[in-house]
Amino acid sequence: MSDEQRANGTAADGGVKVNDRRRFTPDGDPIPGADAEAAATPAEAPAPAPDPRDATIAQQQARIDELMRALAATVEEGKAARGRMEREKTRVLEAERAQIAQVLLEAVDHLELALGAAGDAGGPLVDGVRLTLSSLAKKVSDLGAERLAVLGHPFDPRLAEAIDLVAVSDAAQDDVVVQELRAGYRIGDRILRPARVRVGRVARS
Repeated sequence: MSDEQRANGTAADGGVKVNDRRRFTPDGDPIPGADAEAAATPAEAPAPAPDPRDATIAQQQARIDELMRALAATVEEGKAARGRMEREKTRVLEAERAQIAQVLLEAVDHLELALGAAGDAGGPLVDGVRLTLSSLAKKVSDLGAERLAVLGHPFDPRLAEAIDLVAVSDAAQDDVVVQELRAGYRIGDRILRPARVRVGRVARS
């Protein structure tokens, strides 16, 4: 058997023999320690098989995260829905108070006109009108209606209607409400009705 045949583990007749992994010198002698070195070379360790429990844990964690996100979204939707309901409830109550206040204010207007016509006259009738007017004014206040403060203030078209202009000589009263013909009221930011006023205007030459 030749050296090449011994190195490749091939028999002279072509049969397969045990592969001799020893290394040899040019003279055909084995290199001392070569077989020990080959035996000492560690074989490559096979990769560990994946643990199926790891995949199950990952799936469960992903499902937990998904459920937590869904729960957080549900909580936020609930808060938003409650907020909308509270705002709608407030709006409805404010509208109802405004309607009632409008009716009461019409009665207040009539009583104020009656007292204005009575002037300085007294008597049980006038006193009764004053008491009724005071009671209605309190009910209007209890509904949250507030009288607009416009007299003596610069004219604001959002709060008052200018019936006409009044000539004034004082420049400080130019475009200022100098007379209130009918009181205006508001509930919160909602104007129940604007005031009716006369506005000062300095004559311009």
